[in-house]
Amino acid sequence: MNRTNRALMGPIVGIALVYVVLSLISTIISINNEEYVIKLIPFYDGLVMPDAYWSLIGLYTGIGGEGAKGLITMALLAVGFLLVAAGCVSKSTFDLKGSEDDPQEYMFTHRPRGFLMCLMIPWNILITTWKLKKIPVIIPIIFLPFIFPFALMMDIVLAVLFVIMWALMTVRIKMAAGKDRETYDRETQYAVCPKCKRNFYQPKVKCSCGLVLSFPVPNEHGVKYHTCNKGHKIPCTDADGARAKLTAVCPHCDAEMLTHDAKPIVLSMVGSVGSGKTTMMLSAIESITSLAKERGIVSEIISSGISVNAQRGRSNVLPTRTGELDSEYFFLRSRDLQEKEIVINDISGVEFQPDKDKVLFEEYYRYNDGIIFAIDPLEVLALHHSQSPTKGSKNTPVAALESFYHMYTEINGYGPAVKSTVPFAIVLTKMDDPRVRSLVNAEASPMEFLNKYSHKMVIDITKSAFKNVRYFTVASFGDNNNAMEPFLWILGENDPDLKKKLC
Repeated sequence: MNRTNRALMGPIVGIALVYVVLSLISTIISINNEEYVIKLIPFYDGLVMPDAYWSLIGLYTGIGGEGAKGLITMALLAVGFLLVAAGCVSKSTFDLKGSEDDPQEYMFTHRPRGFLMCLMIPWNILITTWKLKKIPVIIPIIFLPFIFPFALMMDIVLAVLFVIMWALMTVRIKMAAGKDRETYDRETQYAVCPKCKRNFYQPKVKCSCGLVLSFPVPNEHGVKYHTCNKGHKIPCTDADGARAKLTAVCPHCDAEMLTHDAKPIVLSMVGSVGSGKTTMMLSAIESITSLAKERGIVSEIISSGISVNAQRGRSNVLPTRTGELDSEYFFLRSRDLQEKEIVINDISGVEFQPDKDKVLFEEYYRYNDGIIFAIDPLEVLALHHSQSPTKGSKNTPVAALESFYHMYTEINGYGPAVKSTVPFAIVLTKMDDPRVRSLVNAEASPMEFLNKYSHKMVIDITKSAFKNVRYFTVASFGDNNNAMEPFLWILGENDPDLKKKLC
């Protein structure tokens, strides 16, 4: 049992037991004076039991003769009190464990049927002996007439104290829960699973013992921390970043992950095979983490696909595997910046090739805060100078954009006249190649380059599908490396505070 429950149960049960002890002493005095009244402290007249009760007591004391009646009655009442006290410290009294679906202790005042369970405390000796099976339950049943008056008086005290404590704890829970919810809604809002790509309000969490629990917030399980059924503490607020250290579990696919109670910003990479998406992503992350360090922001890379080793090897990066892949993600935090989670979906260009039997990975396109469409200018030039620029080819910028557009509108249910508000960056990659840089810079803008070299359709499709579009030219290597620019633009469109801190 956790400290909070000990603090709640100790005074309530302790006061009730003291009350019954005083009642027992007063009753013994009354019997010694031949009053035979169960004294109900602080009421002087006591609990006047009906004649039938004392007739029943006579069955227990008759064998002792008239002279021993008072002593035997006092002894039997003392045994009744001891059985009540034993029930107060029995396992049933302290059993506050949650269900298998959510295996964490309840607070004493807010467990299911809490008031009834509180009233059962002085009677728990009956439940305990029934469960043990080694001690015949007939024993407390035999002494039930002597248990009854003290259990009844104890219930009166327990009921009053429980209601008072329940009211106080309810106010405390509501205040703590309201404050925590306000902070979460402002600074986190939701979480994203890197495995199934779906978002959700709050994840489950995994205790160090392996038990999976509901997301810990101030509620009926605790105000500052919860306790799993095995006795381990779990913080239920993010004070001092304690809750952020918990291992989260996706409520949809049960995948383990980290959320850090950080606001997620999800970016999806789009483009044909070989357009430079992965290389640009690795270069951008290297630049963003380096810039963050200069600004006093700590970066924490979680997924191996964007690790420091992966960044260093970006010149020899392998083609992205096809199929649904785990998202890459990392965190940014500082003393004066609420922690942010950056999630990137690096999607293989093969997935954007036209195909009647294409599998739609809905979560790639449903839950995102920005899209980066990569175009290889060399491919644009090659298609322009060929006699049949696009005919019969699946691996072209236009084909990739059209394929993406159809998937995106179908999954999100957009009609022809609907424009998405998600920021859309069109990026001409490989600007570290002098020839590419010369040809692209010869035009007034990336739009002019695409228009001149037979790719006006890219401009038209994007303009009809997205409200917020911006064009970039990016070099992923060398002194002119600016791969982070489209990423910073999308991050800034979603989080002005982050943009202000980084830029």
